[in-house]
Amino acid sequence: MTEVTLRPITPDDLPALFENQYDPASAAMAGVPSKEEADFYAHRERVQANPDNITRVVVVDGEVAGDVVSWADEGGRHVGYRIAQRFWGRRIATDALQLFLREVIERPLNADLVQSNVGSRRVLEKNGFRLLGPDEQPAEAEPDSYYFRLDA
Repeated sequence: MTEVTLRPITPDDLPALFENQYDPASAAMAGVPSKEEADFYAHRERVQANPDNITRVVVVDGEVAGDVVSWADEGGRHVGYRIAQRFWGRRIATDALQLFLREVIERPLNADLVQSNVGSRRVLEKNGFRLLGPDEQPAEAEPDSYYFRLDA
């Protein structure tokens, strides 16, 4: 049985998180370009410095497997996650998001993903997110993205 836990991100976690986001398959799945090392660390410093952001590292059987984050902007509160490729297909993202949703109770909660990311679509749906209709999507909606919301 795989044990999935969340905890606050520490500086010691950053090298693993950097490698995860730098993986080309992970970047393609997330629809977010990889950052070079200096940019990654600068971005993480800004994220951690913002008190509105909630960040957790995903730990699987004692090993850093990824992260889950939430941030607020003019469109409301959002959630995102990234799991290292070697952990894909093991329900880790689903379990990590479920744990995170117990902590981040603000609703509605928004998520978006590239349409080719069928795994993340299933993760969101298993956690109660619903696909938004065309009339509910943000004004800046990308044509190749899906937009989801968790209302309750």
